[in-house]
Amino acid sequence: MEILQQLGANQSAILQFFIFAISIAFLTIVVFNPYFEAYDQRLQKTKGAESVAKETIEETKNLNLIFQSKAREVNDKIKSIYSTENEEAKKTTEVLIKDAKNISAQTLEKSRKEISEQISQSANQVKTISQDIAQQLTQKLESSEA
Repeated sequence: MEILQQLGANQSAILQFFIFAISIAFLTIVVFNPYFEAYDQRLQKTKGAESVAKETIEETKNLNLIFQSKAREVNDKIKSIYSTENEEAKKTTEVLIKDAKNISAQTLEKSRKEISEQISQSANQVKTISQDIAQQLTQKLESSEA
């Protein structure tokens, strides 16, 4: 006690110490313990949420890989369907063009025959008309000479 008195502490310092001790005990029981319990619960929930988030991310990656593989499969199917339909269309086009060429060749040949027949008929008509004109001219010349 002498040491405390030399330091200038009196009975009020002891009273302040007891008030301080009671305040610390009260705050520990009423404030700090519930706060730390809530903090621990929050950490546990957060750690659980982190694991759920990691699992969700992994599941998302797996689903993305599945989606990509299915998208590739669908794309391959579309390409194969397109190529088969394209080849079929090319074959059909070739057949149609071939038929059109045959029809045009037949029509051209028929037209050529008709034209050659018309030319020969016209040539025959020209011959007969020229013979008729020649006969008429000779008759007129003979009748005018006589």
